[in-house]
Amino acid sequence: MGAALLALAAAVIGGGVSLASVFLAQRGAERGWAREHERIERHRREDRIREWDSRLLDERRAAYTRLHAAARAARDSLAGCMHDLRRDGALEEARRAELEERWSVYVVQHAESHMIVSDDVLPVLGAANGLLRKIYGLVKRLDAGQPRQGETVEELSRRVDGLWEKLSDLRDEMRRDLGVTARVEAPSR
Repeated sequence: MGAALLALAAAVIGGGVSLASVFLAQRGAERGWAREHERIERHRREDRIREWDSRLLDERRAAYTRLHAAARAARDSLAGCMHDLRRDGALEEARRAELEERWSVYVVQHAESHMIVSDDVLPVLGAANGLLRKIYGLVKRLDAGQPRQGETVEELSRRVDGLWEKLSDLRDEMRRDLGVTARVEAPSR
């Protein structure tokens, strides 16, 4: 009976070892599959993030281009108004219509840009927009013959000249934001 028990015990142990081996192999395969699945999902997330970043950059580039073009067109129209006011003291109807059309386009582009510009560009955009708005208001008041104290065509000319710098600053900051131009760090003291 001792040999039979020993054979039975060996068979049970052998079967248990076989079952344990199958169980451990299955668990190892499941862990390997889970790691592979995690790796695939991580790559998918990274691909989606890269795709999102690329699309956002493309949209930002397009918005910056439209904004810059609209701001320059508004600036050109305001400069034309300045020359007309200096020469004639008032605007012709065609110039008023051009100014309103270009101003409307600029306002729309400015509003759109607020949804996509980076935090670094916002203050520079605000400075350029503030000066554009002041010049626009000044042109409207001079044309209507209702300037405030100190508002003259010479003041308008000074502001229009200063606008170039603000628009250049805006363009430069947008280019830095797009990675076209490197940031220049101020020297440390």
